[in-house]
Amino acid sequence: MVRKLMMNFLLLLILVLFSSAWAEGFQYEEGTHYARLDVPIKTRNTNSVQVTEYFSYGCPHCYRFEPLVQQWKTDLPADVEFNRTPAIWSVTGYELYAQTYYTAQALGVLDKVHYPLFQAVHADKRPLLDLKSMAMFMAELGVEPEVFVKTFTESFGVKAMYQQAAARQRIYQSNGVPAVIVNGKYRVEAGMVGNSNAGMLQVVNYLIAKERELISAGVESGLK
Repeated sequence: MVRKLMMNFLLLLILVLFSSAWAEGFQYEEGTHYARLDVPIKTRNTNSVQVTEYFSYGCPHCYRFEPLVQQWKTDLPADVEFNRTPAIWSVTGYELYAQTYYTAQALGVLDKVHYPLFQAVHADKRPLLDLKSMAMFMAELGVEPEVFVKTFTESFGVKAMYQQAAARQRIYQSNGVPAVIVNGKYRVEAGMVGNSNAGMLQVVNYLIAKERELISAGVESGLK
């Protein structure tokens, strides 16, 4: 517990220090620190700002990004909604991981399995690359394997969410993961800020503030 608290404190300190450095020395510019999507995605709620992490359980950079995201999102304003979209690429494991994400969501166990799955793939180096091994892993976390497999393979809801994610990523046009999409309008990648995860979140914070101002001014969110 003490070690976890220390890690959280250090992550928060890194973000604060990086925030100060960027605030003093840089201006955030479209086309440099973030990109505007060619086709904006209409958000679900025009009275809030939607922030979407584009990621994969198979991505080591996403694994390193995750603790910082977990700390960062605890301080988001009430009118900012955070969610995730898994990458569905022709990369070993990515399609399986994406459907696993939506299966866990459908079963109501996503919060329970999210970080343990990251750890299993990257810290424990477990070869979770097929449905059978994934079902066995889920069983270790208390998810009934037969239910997991049936939901994974037969759920229309899971298939629909998977297809929607595939459609969104074509609009994202991201060069890699992790990336963050702000309000269906902007994409931020680590490569835009010197490969810094903390720097990426700072740009996201800037864009959130920008979008909140637009909402306050009565400009329809997600379209301008």
